[in-house]
Amino acid sequence: MFARCIQTTAAALLLATSLHAEGWISGALTLHSLKGALVVSELGAGDIETDADSLPLSMPGLINCRAPYGASAFFSASNRSYIFFEGDGSFAVERFEQALPEAGTWLSSERERSQSRMILNFRAGQIAVDNRSMLDSSQCLVETPLGRITVSHALWHMRIVFDPRKQFFDFTITCSDGRVRFTDLQGEQYTLRTGQRLSGAGSRTTPSIEVGESTERAREQMELFRGFIDSYAAAANHMEAYTAHFKPVGHVASLRSAPAAAKNSILDRRPIVIEYAKDPTPVTPFRGEVKPPSVYQADLF
Repeated sequence: MFARCIQTTAAALLLATSLHAEGWISGALTLHSLKGALVVSELGAGDIETDADSLPLSMPGLINCRAPYGASAFFSASNRSYIFFEGDGSFAVERFEQALPEAGTWLSSERERSQSRMILNFRAGQIAVDNRSMLDSSQCLVETPLGRITVSHALWHMRIVFDPRKQFFDFTITCSDGRVRFTDLQGEQYTLRTGQRLSGAGSRTTPSIEVGESTERAREQMELFRGFIDSYAAAANHMEAYTAHFKPVGHVASLRSAPAAAKNSILDRRPIVIEYAKDPTPVTPFRGEVKPPSVYQADLF
């Protein structure tokens, strides 16, 4: 058992060393808590077998999560973020990449140690995210059917309920700590700070929106989320669980070879010539005259 542990640690360190040369890697997640018939799948791949007895379960960072009413899951991320999701609805991590952190510095602090970029797609249900440990240079965006959320050092929660019969949305955004900015589909921006709550209802493009103080119900939900964070903070602090799923980001390597490819493509490119047609000659309106009907034709009307 001890020998296997040494082999696993050595393999993780070897992978980390090789990835460090690449600079940017795709992040990873760990599933700590699972309730109900929740389905987790990798983007573009099959479902991940999730069993409450096998938790914590680490996985690649790009996932899709679907949950019926009452089902929920709690994740930690390799960039020191936490995500709690509850159905009925779905969310996806569509982009998650970060500069590879060094093991020593990563374990020495509970804050994020390297820059990261994350994009979530939240469709319906309830989601709570803790980004308070993120760096100033890191980015976290959340795409929703109602607009976009940008987060900076925030602990926040969002709920979306959709009525397909009426095509009606009911949603709330609560900021418990930090700052959250919501931009609707019309381009209007709403900035929420600690203790503020945004509520909206109506159609997807033109909902009525109000900003006020957080409610008792929202504070209770956030306390539940804080409880998950405190319970699983120690388990989320094992970097080797994430390292096994680190992969070099593909577009970084492609960018390195882009200049040479661009030169070849320029030489082989066929020029495109656009010739403008002349303006057509003006059209003179034609006025027609109709003879009055004959006596026979007049009798027909």
